[in-house]
Amino acid sequence: MTTHARHRPAFTARIAQLRRRRQNLAKQIEDELRRPVPCSIALKRLKQQRVRLKDQIASYSVHSGGGDTRPAHMA
Repeated sequence: MTTHARHRPAFTARIAQLRRRRQNLAKQIEDELRRPVPCSIALKRLKQQRVRLKDQIASYSVHSGGGDTRPAHMA
């Protein structure tokens, strides 16, 4: 069994956790945009966090040996 195969369940769980956090950030961004006067600073911070999570998800996906086959806008 390879190192990657042994750690695959941990990678899968971590990826799922990161995706949930990213979905939560997307909801926070949507909520902020619905405000009468959205805060540009808050939006920038939330979007930066969402991009960092996307990068982490991509990194884990590569290291787990299984690429993410979903379209980029859904990852």
